[in-house]
Amino acid sequence: MPADTVAQQACKAADGHRLAGSLDRAKKLYESVKASDGDQQCAVDGLRLVAEARQDAAELVTAGQLMIRSGGLAAAEDKFAAALRLDAASAAAAAGIARVSDLKSRPLPTAVSNSDRFYRDWALPLGRLVVVAAVGMLVLYALAGVCSRWLVKVDAVAWPAWVRRTMGSVGAFLLFAAAVMAPLFAMFSPFAPTWTQCWVGALVIGLVGVGAAALVLWAARGDEWRRWRALLLSLDIIMLAGILAVLLSSALSYDVRLMFVYITLTVIGVLLTAAALGQNLRLQVEVQQSDGSVNASSSDYLLARMKGLGTETPQSLRKSTSTPGTTPLSQIPVEELSALPAGKIVGTLTRLFFALRPDLTWRARVTLVDDNRIAISLSRNGQQAASTVFSRPDLHLPKEDQERAKAQMLTGAAAFILVQLSAVHEELQDGLYGASQWRSVALQVIASSKSLLADNEARDATKVQLLAKAVDEDPQNELALFEYLWASYGLQPHEETDFGGFARAIDAQYHRCEISKVSDDREGWMPLKIRILYSSATQWVNGYIDAGGTDEGRATMLVSARESADELNRLCDPSKVAWKGKELCHQQAAMRPHARNLVECFNALQETTEAGQVTAQHSHEEPHTSPRLAYDHACTHMLIARRRNLSEEARRQQMEYTIQDLQYAIVTERDKKEAQGDPCFTELRSDPRFQRLVSTPQARRRKRLRTGTL
Repeated sequence: MPADTVAQQACKAADGHRLAGSLDRAKKLYESVKASDGDQQCAVDGLRLVAEARQDAAELVTAGQLMIRSGGLAAAEDKFAAALRLDAASAAAAAGIARVSDLKSRPLPTAVSNSDRFYRDWALPLGRLVVVAAVGMLVLYALAGVCSRWLVKVDAVAWPAWVRRTMGSVGAFLLFAAAVMAPLFAMFSPFAPTWTQCWVGALVIGLVGVGAAALVLWAARGDEWRRWRALLLSLDIIMLAGILAVLLSSALSYDVRLMFVYITLTVIGVLLTAAALGQNLRLQVEVQQSDGSVNASSSDYLLARMKGLGTETPQSLRKSTSTPGTTPLSQIPVEELSALPAGKIVGTLTRLFFALRPDLTWRARVTLVDDNRIAISLSRNGQQAASTVFSRPDLHLPKEDQERAKAQMLTGAAAFILVQLSAVHEELQDGLYGASQWRSVALQVIASSKSLLADNEARDATKVQLLAKAVDEDPQNELALFEYLWASYGLQPHEETDFGGFARAIDAQYHRCEISKVSDDREGWMPLKIRILYSSATQWVNGYIDAGGTDEGRATMLVSARESADELNRLCDPSKVAWKGKELCHQQAAMRPHARNLVECFNALQETTEAGQVTAQHSHEEPHTSPRLAYDHACTHMLIARRRNLSEEARRQQMEYTIQDLQYAIVTERDKKEAQGDPCFTELRSDPRFQRLVSTPQARRRKRLRTGTL
């Protein structure tokens, strides 16, 4: 029988140490076998058996620790002893046996000992776990905020909201898992790493990485994906490196491979969270004096303007505005806005806090240079995004007192910020009605806001001039176009207005603009669309009445009015169109009775309707009637009274309803002037009650002079 080779002799000696549990000694002997000693296969097999023995011993230790927690001390001792037989140098197994011996030597458990044991074995470790996990989560979250300025370019268009939420949710879950699993595994060793866990981890890396990259490519439409090259390249490199390290590094233990899975998923979580945070709409505004001190009142005003830009339009249903609601420009949710507080210490601490706050994406700083100029700076993720100077003389704004001038400049700052945000947050564009130039938006808002222009005789003319300049600055600003149209007709005396021409101008402008083509789901456009349709319908009705019986186009006017009213009635009917926005729902509810009243108007104007079918309700029979709605009901009652097939008694009753409605609706001198020139009340102008209602102080003074009374 041939003698054993040197390799075989070394392997036999190593096998003996391995079976005796001396795995370190066995490993050294296996590794000492050289190619010159003979066949090395026995050494390769031996090293594999050593690794398996270590793995089996680690699994037995984990099982023993779990049995200690459940109270099975004898079974736990058997597990630790078996682990020592496999690996005599296992410190964890030796510690486990010592732990079992200590527990066995203790007296029978009492309430106090059980309480101490619960605190020591559960409450204290879990508390430490929560603290370490919370600190880890904060560190990873802050790291994601720092990375956002590198991954998200200042002019990168934000992804759709559901993509951002998906990316942010997946990233936050990975960060949470990373923050929890690191201390959990180190403190409790819930499982021993195996090959199955490693390849499952590699599969998760691939699915998350490929899914994230696919979402980025889908969200970044057209050439926009080039702005996300850093994110895409980082995801690809991290994903491939992690998968290769886990699956192809046979020399690495399962513990190390699983650590690569953990690191890779953590880095992917940081990248996804950074990309989502860097596209937030959250904005902080700060207004400071020229010396750098924070102006708290101006900051609050700018904050309010950012949310309510455009909502301070005229709110009466006049012949030029023809709407009971407003036309908001800003679609920014109020929870996305914040202001920097005043005070040196508080302001400094707040700046530090917000500098470390990763989800605060946008910061706007407005500096009041002097009484006519402000400087505006806007940053995204800590990088300069845009800046400009607002100068009142450059926009040809009229001279105002200091406070009103400041309000105009802050309104311009709000317009600049809103337009800049809309360039990357496309969901804001619908609320701008096609505008893309901030000066046009600023001029339109200033001209349409009651508080931003002095209330004097030149106010209306100034308003038209500013609106004309707003249209010149940006002809695509459809709100400015219609405001200019309404304001220019508003300069004409009511009794001289060509209502038919006014209605034709409104419809012509409407059909030329994009607003006539937008679908109902683009809710940002709907406030203006409702205003236009109401204005069109009412002016067509006024034109129809004012034309008398000589105009051959009266039938066409009525058809046009009916088309506008039907579309308005559809938009204001919640059973046909269900809006999502709260403010739009409020406007829909406010406009619903006006739309229904228009239907009553058309029923009254249709000569084919029988007299007995006229069922217009007196406005005071309805609860919570507004003065404007009462005025509309007064017009409807007069239209009914004009019908030829109506009895004299019914006609007098309708005129009585008209007077009652006007007594409630006519409040201001402007209301009186409007009623005097309204063609609906032509037959009432000789009625003494109507004359008293619409009589102005000037008219009463002239009458007293004519009659010689005081």
